[in-house]
Amino acid sequence: MDLDYLIFLQGLRESYGGETFFLLVSALAKSPLTAAIPAILFWCINKNAGIFILFNATCGRAFNELIKGTLCIYRPWIKDAALIPSAEALAKASSFSFPSGHTQFVTAVYGGFSFFYRKTLPQLIIPCAAIILLVAFSRNFLGVHTPQDVLIAIIYSVGLFFAAEKIFAWIDRDEERRFIFFVGGLITVAIIFLWLYFKPYPEDVLNGAVIVNPLIARADAFDALGFGLAFFLGWFLEQKFINFKTKVAPKIRLRRIIIGFAILGVIAVAIYPLLKIFLSVEAYKFFKAFLPFFTILYVIPLIFTKAESHFKW
Repeated sequence: MDLDYLIFLQGLRESYGGETFFLLVSALAKSPLTAAIPAILFWCINKNAGIFILFNATCGRAFNELIKGTLCIYRPWIKDAALIPSAEALAKASSFSFPSGHTQFVTAVYGGFSFFYRKTLPQLIIPCAAIILLVAFSRNFLGVHTPQDVLIAIIYSVGLFFAAEKIFAWIDRDEERRFIFFVGGLITVAIIFLWLYFKPYPEDVLNGAVIVNPLIARADAFDALGFGLAFFLGWFLEQKFINFKTKVAPKIRLRRIIIGFAILGVIAVAIYPLLKIFLSVEAYKFFKAFLPFFTILYVIPLIFTKAESHFKW
Protein backbone atom coordinates (compact mmCIF):
# COMPACT_ATOMS: atom_id res chain seq x y z
CA MET A 1 0.00 0.00 0.00
CA ASP A 2 2.84 2.42 0.81
CA LEU A 3 4.43 1.86 -2.60
CA ASP A 4 1.07 2.31 -4.32
CA TYR A 5 0.75 5.65 -2.55
CA LEU A 6 4.19 6.73 -3.79
CA ILE A 7 3.34 5.67 -7.33
CA PHE A 8 0.13 7.72 -7.09
CA LEU A 9 2.16 10.77 -5.99
CA GLN A 10 4.63 10.11 -8.78
CA GLY A 11 1.75 10.26 -11.25
CA LEU A 12 0.71 13.62 -9.84
CA ARG A 13 4.28 14.88 -10.06
CA GLU A 14 4.67 13.79 -13.65
CA SER A 15 1.23 15.01 -14.76
CA TYR A 16 0.82 18.25 -12.87
CA GLY A 17 4.31 19.26 -11.73
CA GLY A 18 5.07 20.58 -8.28
CA GLU A 19 8.54 19.08 -8.05
CA THR A 20 10.31 22.44 -7.80
CA PHE A 21 8.03 23.61 -5.00
CA PHE A 22 8.49 20.45 -2.96
CA LEU A 23 12.25 20.47 -3.52
CA LEU A 24 12.25 23.91 -1.90
CA VAL A 25 10.06 22.64 0.94
CA SER A 26 12.36 19.65 1.45
CA ALA A 27 15.43 21.91 1.47
CA LEU A 28 13.93 23.82 4.40
CA ALA A 29 15.15 21.06 6.72
CA LYS A 30 18.78 22.00 6.07
CA SER A 31 18.29 25.70 5.35
CA PRO A 32 19.93 28.65 7.16
CA LEU A 33 16.49 29.58 8.51
CA THR A 34 16.19 26.25 10.33
CA ALA A 35 19.69 26.58 11.79
CA ALA A 36 18.98 30.18 12.80
CA ILE A 37 16.12 29.31 15.18
CA PRO A 38 18.11 27.47 17.90
CA ALA A 39 21.18 29.65 17.34
CA ILE A 40 19.37 32.96 17.92
CA LEU A 41 17.46 31.54 20.87
CA PHE A 42 20.67 30.25 22.43
CA TRP A 43 22.78 33.38 21.91
CA CYS A 44 20.22 36.09 22.53
CA ILE A 45 16.85 35.09 23.96
CA ASN A 46 16.64 31.91 26.05
CA LYS A 47 19.63 29.59 26.48
CA ASN A 48 17.46 26.76 27.77
CA ALA A 49 15.23 26.89 24.69
CA GLY A 50 18.25 26.90 22.39
CA ILE A 51 19.87 23.99 24.23
CA PHE A 52 16.62 22.03 24.17
CA ILE A 53 16.28 22.37 20.40
CA LEU A 54 19.97 21.72 19.72
CA PHE A 55 19.87 18.57 21.86
CA ASN A 56 16.89 17.24 19.93
CA ALA A 57 18.39 18.22 16.58
CA THR A 58 21.92 16.87 17.05
CA CYS A 59 21.36 13.89 19.33
CA GLY A 60 18.17 13.02 17.46
CA ARG A 61 20.22 12.95 14.27
CA ALA A 62 22.74 10.57 15.87
CA PHE A 63 19.93 8.23 16.91
CA ASN A 64 18.41 8.54 13.44
CA GLU A 65 21.68 7.28 11.97
CA LEU A 66 21.69 4.46 14.55
CA ILE A 67 18.22 3.28 13.50
CA LYS A 68 18.98 3.71 9.81
CA GLY A 69 22.29 1.84 9.96
CA THR A 70 20.92 -0.93 12.17
CA LEU A 71 17.79 -1.77 10.20
CA CYS A 72 19.31 -1.12 6.73
CA ILE A 73 15.97 -0.66 4.95
CA TYR A 74 16.40 0.12 1.27
CA ARG A 75 14.96 3.14 -0.50
CA PRO A 76 11.49 2.70 -2.03
CA TRP A 77 12.68 2.57 -5.67
CA ILE A 78 14.73 -0.52 -4.79
CA LYS A 79 11.54 -2.29 -3.75
CA ASP A 80 9.61 -1.37 -6.89
CA ALA A 81 11.24 -0.51 -10.21
CA ALA A 82 8.12 1.43 -11.21
CA LEU A 83 9.09 4.12 -8.72
CA ILE A 84 11.20 6.89 -10.24
CA PRO A 85 12.19 9.50 -7.63
CA SER A 86 13.01 13.12 -8.32
CA ALA A 87 16.50 13.21 -9.83
CA GLU A 88 17.58 16.16 -7.68
CA ALA A 89 16.26 14.60 -4.47
CA LEU A 90 17.81 11.27 -5.43
CA ALA A 91 21.26 12.87 -5.75
CA LYS A 92 21.08 13.96 -2.09
CA ALA A 93 19.53 10.77 -0.69
CA SER A 94 21.79 8.92 1.73
CA SER A 95 22.41 5.19 1.89
CA PHE A 96 19.32 3.75 3.62
CA SER A 97 15.73 4.93 3.88
CA PHE A 98 14.26 4.39 7.35
CA PRO A 99 13.68 6.77 9.11
CA SER A 100 13.75 10.06 7.21
CA GLY A 101 16.62 12.33 8.26
CA HIS A 102 15.03 15.44 6.78
CA THR A 103 11.80 14.80 8.68
CA GLN A 104 13.65 14.06 11.92
CA PHE A 105 15.65 17.27 11.73
CA VAL A 106 12.78 19.58 10.85
CA THR A 107 10.65 17.98 13.59
CA ALA A 108 13.46 18.47 16.11
CA VAL A 109 13.83 22.17 15.31
CA TYR A 110 10.30 23.39 14.58
CA GLY A 111 8.62 20.81 16.77
CA GLY A 112 11.10 21.41 19.57
CA PHE A 113 10.53 25.16 19.26
CA SER A 114 6.76 24.86 19.62
CA PHE A 115 7.05 22.16 22.32
CA PHE A 116 9.33 24.28 24.51
CA TYR A 117 6.99 27.29 24.24
CA ARG A 118 3.75 25.30 24.14
CA LYS A 119 2.46 26.88 27.38
CA THR A 120 3.57 30.47 26.82
CA LEU A 121 3.21 30.69 23.02
CA PRO A 122 0.67 28.03 21.99
CA GLN A 123 0.08 29.89 18.71
CA LEU A 124 3.40 28.47 17.49
CA ILE A 125 2.04 24.92 17.41
CA ILE A 126 -0.07 25.12 14.24
CA PRO A 127 2.48 26.81 11.92
CA CYS A 128 5.31 24.61 13.20
CA ALA A 129 3.20 21.47 12.75
CA ALA A 130 2.30 22.61 9.22
CA ILE A 131 6.00 23.02 8.34
CA ILE A 132 6.80 19.54 9.68
CA LEU A 133 3.95 17.90 7.77
CA LEU A 134 4.85 19.75 4.56
CA VAL A 135 8.47 18.62 4.72
CA ALA A 136 7.40 15.05 5.54
CA PHE A 137 4.98 15.03 2.60
CA SER A 138 7.64 16.49 0.30
CA ARG A 139 9.86 13.44 0.98
CA ASN A 140 6.98 11.21 -0.16
CA PHE A 141 6.07 13.42 -3.12
CA LEU A 142 9.68 13.40 -4.35
CA GLY A 143 9.74 9.61 -4.07
CA VAL A 144 12.72 9.26 -1.73
CA HIS A 145 10.89 8.05 1.41
CA THR A 146 7.89 5.90 2.26
CA PRO A 147 5.07 7.12 4.55
CA GLN A 148 6.42 5.00 7.41
CA ASP A 149 9.87 6.58 7.00
CA VAL A 150 8.50 10.04 7.74
CA LEU A 151 5.86 8.96 10.25
CA ILE A 152 8.30 7.13 12.51
CA ALA A 153 10.75 10.04 12.28
CA ILE A 154 8.04 12.36 13.61
CA ILE A 155 6.90 9.97 16.33
CA TYR A 156 10.31 9.23 17.79
CA SER A 157 11.36 12.89 17.54
CA VAL A 158 8.29 13.97 19.53
CA GLY A 159 9.01 11.21 22.04
CA LEU A 160 12.49 12.62 22.43
CA PHE A 161 10.98 16.01 23.41
CA PHE A 162 9.39 14.47 26.48
CA ALA A 163 12.57 12.58 27.36
CA ALA A 164 14.70 15.73 26.91
CA GLU A 165 12.37 17.74 29.14
CA LYS A 166 12.79 15.16 31.93
CA ILE A 167 16.56 14.93 31.40
CA PHE A 168 17.17 18.69 31.60
CA ALA A 169 14.89 19.02 34.63
CA TRP A 170 17.00 16.32 36.32
CA ILE A 171 20.44 17.71 35.46
CA ASP A 172 19.54 21.30 36.42
CA ARG A 173 19.30 20.30 40.08
CA ASP A 174 23.05 20.14 40.72
CA GLU A 175 26.46 20.36 39.06
CA GLU A 176 27.32 16.69 39.52
CA ARG A 177 24.33 15.58 37.44
CA ARG A 178 25.49 17.80 34.58
CA PHE A 179 28.83 16.03 34.57
CA ILE A 180 27.09 12.64 34.62
CA PHE A 181 24.98 13.76 31.65
CA PHE A 182 28.12 14.89 29.81
CA VAL A 183 30.07 11.67 30.39
CA GLY A 184 27.02 9.50 29.72
CA GLY A 185 26.42 11.38 26.48
CA LEU A 186 30.01 10.86 25.30
CA ILE A 187 29.83 7.14 26.11
CA THR A 188 26.52 6.79 24.27
CA VAL A 189 27.87 8.58 21.20
CA ALA A 190 30.99 6.39 21.24
CA ILE A 191 28.88 3.21 21.43
CA ILE A 192 26.69 4.36 18.53
CA PHE A 193 29.77 5.14 16.45
CA LEU A 194 31.50 1.81 17.16
CA TRP A 195 28.33 -0.15 16.42
CA LEU A 196 27.68 1.60 13.13
CA TYR A 197 31.31 1.40 12.04
CA PHE A 198 32.03 -2.25 12.85
CA LYS A 199 28.64 -3.91 12.28
CA PRO A 200 28.10 -5.94 9.10
CA TYR A 201 26.05 -4.35 6.31
CA PRO A 202 24.02 -6.16 3.63
CA GLU A 203 25.63 -6.51 0.22
CA ASP A 204 22.60 -7.33 -1.89
CA VAL A 205 23.13 -6.95 -5.62
CA LEU A 206 20.79 -5.30 -8.12
CA ASN A 207 21.59 -5.11 -11.82
CA GLY A 208 25.11 -6.32 -11.19
CA ALA A 209 25.96 -3.74 -8.51
CA VAL A 210 25.79 -3.69 -4.71
CA ILE A 211 22.71 -1.69 -3.73
CA VAL A 212 24.41 0.14 -0.84
CA ASN A 213 28.19 0.09 -0.63
CA PRO A 214 29.13 -0.92 2.97
CA LEU A 215 31.93 1.68 2.91
CA ILE A 216 29.38 4.42 2.25
CA ALA A 217 27.10 3.04 4.96
CA ARG A 218 29.98 2.99 7.46
CA ALA A 219 30.77 6.62 6.65
CA ASP A 220 27.41 7.53 8.23
CA ALA A 221 28.92 6.45 11.56
CA PHE A 222 31.11 9.56 11.38
CA ASP A 223 28.03 11.68 10.73
CA ALA A 224 26.45 10.36 13.95
CA LEU A 225 29.72 10.85 15.84
CA GLY A 226 30.02 14.46 14.65
CA PHE A 227 26.50 15.45 15.66
CA GLY A 228 26.68 13.76 19.06
CA LEU A 229 30.11 15.08 20.02
CA ALA A 230 29.22 18.59 18.85
CA PHE A 231 26.37 18.79 21.31
CA PHE A 232 27.92 17.22 24.40
CA LEU A 233 31.33 18.88 24.07
CA GLY A 234 29.89 22.26 23.09
CA TRP A 235 27.27 22.23 25.84
CA PHE A 236 29.71 21.16 28.57
CA LEU A 237 32.50 23.56 27.62
CA GLU A 238 30.12 26.52 27.42
CA GLN A 239 28.59 25.66 30.81
CA LYS A 240 32.00 25.16 32.41
CA PHE A 241 34.08 27.99 30.98
CA ILE A 242 31.74 30.66 29.55
CA ASN A 243 28.21 30.51 30.95
CA PHE A 244 27.16 33.69 29.16
CA LYS A 245 23.87 35.48 29.81
CA THR A 246 21.13 36.35 27.34
CA LYS A 247 19.69 39.26 29.31
CA VAL A 248 21.62 41.94 27.46
CA ALA A 249 20.81 45.11 25.55
CA PRO A 250 19.17 44.78 22.10
CA LYS A 251 22.25 46.22 20.37
CA ILE A 252 24.42 43.52 21.94
CA ARG A 253 21.99 40.84 20.79
CA LEU A 254 22.18 42.20 17.27
CA ARG A 255 25.98 42.15 17.34
CA ARG A 256 25.95 38.57 18.59
CA ILE A 257 23.76 37.55 15.67
CA ILE A 258 26.01 39.36 13.18
CA ILE A 259 29.16 37.77 14.65
CA GLY A 260 27.57 34.34 14.84
CA PHE A 261 26.25 34.14 11.31
CA ALA A 262 29.40 35.71 9.87
CA ILE A 263 31.42 32.87 11.41
CA LEU A 264 28.95 30.22 10.26
CA GLY A 265 29.06 31.76 6.78
CA VAL A 266 32.85 31.44 6.68
CA ILE A 267 32.56 27.78 7.65
CA ALA A 268 30.01 27.08 4.91
CA VAL A 269 31.68 29.09 2.14
CA ALA A 270 35.40 28.71 2.85
CA ILE A 271 36.08 25.82 5.24
CA TYR A 272 33.71 23.14 3.91
CA PRO A 273 35.11 23.26 0.34
CA LEU A 274 38.68 22.94 1.65
CA LEU A 275 37.77 20.03 3.90
CA LYS A 276 36.07 18.25 1.02
CA ILE A 277 39.25 18.53 -1.06
CA PHE A 278 41.77 17.46 1.55
CA LEU A 279 39.90 15.03 3.80
CA SER A 280 38.60 11.51 3.31
CA VAL A 281 34.85 10.94 2.95
CA GLU A 282 34.65 9.78 6.57
CA ALA A 283 36.57 12.75 7.99
CA TYR A 284 34.58 15.20 5.87
CA LYS A 285 31.31 13.71 7.09
CA PHE A 286 32.48 14.06 10.69
CA PHE A 287 33.56 17.69 10.42
CA LYS A 288 30.54 18.72 8.36
CA ALA A 289 28.33 17.46 11.18
CA PHE A 290 30.56 18.59 14.05
CA LEU A 291 31.72 22.08 13.06
CA PRO A 292 28.48 24.09 12.77
CA PHE A 293 26.89 22.89 16.00
CA PHE A 294 30.07 22.96 18.11
CA THR A 295 30.66 26.46 16.75
CA ILE A 296 27.13 27.55 17.68
CA LEU A 297 27.41 26.11 21.18
CA TYR A 298 30.97 27.03 22.15
CA VAL A 299 33.16 28.86 19.63
CA ILE A 300 30.80 31.74 18.85
CA PRO A 301 29.83 32.34 22.51
CA LEU A 302 33.53 32.34 23.38
CA ILE A 303 34.26 34.94 20.71
CA PHE A 304 31.42 37.31 21.50
CA THR A 305 31.94 37.13 25.29
CA LYS A 306 35.66 37.90 24.86
CA ALA A 307 34.77 40.81 22.59
CA GLU A 308 32.12 42.10 25.00
CA SER A 309 34.53 41.97 27.96
CA HIS A 310 37.38 43.77 26.16
CA PHE A 311 35.47 46.38 24.19
CA LYS A 312 32.83 48.83 25.39
CA TRP A 313 30.45 48.56 22.43
